[in-house]
Amino acid sequence: MARLLLWLVVAALASAGAAQGAESSAGSPDLALCDAQHVASEDDPITGDPVSIPKAFDRIAKASAIELALLTQSGATICDNNVWVSAIADMAWLREDRLLGWEWQGYEAYGYRVFDRAGKGSVIETGARPVFSPSGTRFASVEYSESGFGALSGYGVWEVRPVALAQLGGDATVFEGEGETAGFTDPEIFAGTYGEWSISGWKGETCVGIAMRDQDGSRTTFHAAESASWRIAPGPCP
Repeated sequence: MARLLLWLVVAALASAGAAQGAESSAGSPDLALCDAQHVASEDDPITGDPVSIPKAFDRIAKASAIELALLTQSGATICDNNVWVSAIADMAWLREDRLLGWEWQGYEAYGYRVFDRAGKGSVIETGARPVFSPSGTRFASVEYSESGFGALSGYGVWEVRPVALAQLGGDATVFEGEGETAGFTDPEIFAGTYGEWSISGWKGETCVGIAMRDQDGSRTTFHAAESASWRIAPGPCP
């Protein structure tokens, strides 16, 4: 049941950035536009109060109970489905006034969103706050737990390009099948692991360190290198 709810959350949030509005003469995101374009689902929970946006970012983000309206650098509004979100925390700039990130929580679910204000604008799910490479042009994130409540349930590596973000590699849990055959398939590297995963740092721009701390406190080291198509492998960066 928990995994099914997770899938519904991810499916709802996958619409992020799909709705784009006109330039905002007022210099603030158009929340009414996003609410008007919202597509309701029979699986949506009962809507509650709008999530609270920190005052420092109320010019960039506005929230209703169903949508999050976000302002791009060009003054356009993009919309992020907010139905499953009950709280937003630790909203902060990740890179100047371009990349904005925040933790979110919902019904038996949690994650971390990154809003890229460049170009047409986009919102991606990274599961946990990402860790940037030394140059700041790449970032990586990992989030996985046996509970299945996380919104990423995997890992990813992204690159900050002039007007967009590009995912360079990664692997995440997928939902496959229909009816009684439906189920989740986890990335092979996470199979049978019970612990806390985190990014331990970068080695230059081409390899990211990953760690998994067991419930007994022991630590296992992994890495993902560009030379190996960013696949996770045992041991530290070469």
